[in-house]
Amino acid sequence: MILPALTEATGPLFRPITYSLFPPLGLATLAGYLDPDDEVTLYDEHVERIGPAALDTPDLLVVQPYITSARRSHETADHFRARSVHVAMGGLHVTSSPEEAAAHADTVFTGPGEDTWPLFLKDFRDGVPARRYDSTRHTLAGLPPVRRDLIKRDLSSPAGPAKAMASWLLLSSRRTLAAFGGRE
Repeated sequence: MILPALTEATGPLFRPITYSLFPPLGLATLAGYLDPDDEVTLYDEHVERIGPAALDTPDLLVVQPYITSARRSHETADHFRARSVHVAMGGLHVTSSPEEAAAHADTVFTGPGEDTWPLFLKDFRDGVPARRYDSTRHTLAGLPPVRRDLIKRDLSSPAGPAKAMASWLLLSSRRTLAAFGGRE
């Protein structure tokens, strides 16, 4: 499972502290649906450098692109598809541009994956994954535990999302004040 980096995250001036506050909980949530004997590794390019060519060839690659990391996501997906890996892609970018994403993935997901991911896993294991899964149910009821054990805590902020939200609120408040004549 890979959360590809924004373009600037691969540059020499990038500071990963901001992104380390937001671990890839979406992918960790989907990993909760995997069987206990499934091998899974979660990569977050915002906090660790990975080169797709250096990675093993998995049976399945799951990519969660942000709209701003679509190009990097497509490059990663294309690399693994050339190695005959089944690539599944979902997230905000895929939901907003499913046809674009479908050109780089074997399977795409639109909307939240909690209702479609288990169906895909069954289909994939049976050798008949569909090209597209569209979410129809939007509820958090009955979700398995998030696989937080896959988050590389040594690369993520110890405070995590709570500190990130507090930082965002503080920054937003300062910018709002500045916009209305106060000091930032």
